[in-house]
Amino acid sequence: MIKEAIQKEIDCLRDVKNHLWNGLIVSLGGVIVLSFDLNNLWKYVLFSLGILISLVFFNGYFKKDDKIEKLIDKLKKEI
Repeated sequence: MIKEAIQKEIDCLRDVKNHLWNGLIVSLGGVIVLSFDLNNLWKYVLFSLGILISLVFFNGYFKKDDKIEKLIDKLKKEI
């Protein structure tokens, strides 16, 4: 029973990790597009916000990755 619960949590975390990765790709794409034409203050603000959001997504992705690895180790100990 515990094995199934751990497996379900790993699946959920993997889905969240995929969503974070997709968000990272979209926000980096926006940053790249904005970087070609930074001619006013509003675009600088959006560029900076895109960089910040990308860093948050990047950090969240690797935190979820570490948590998945810990759960896999816990699952191996259960077996």
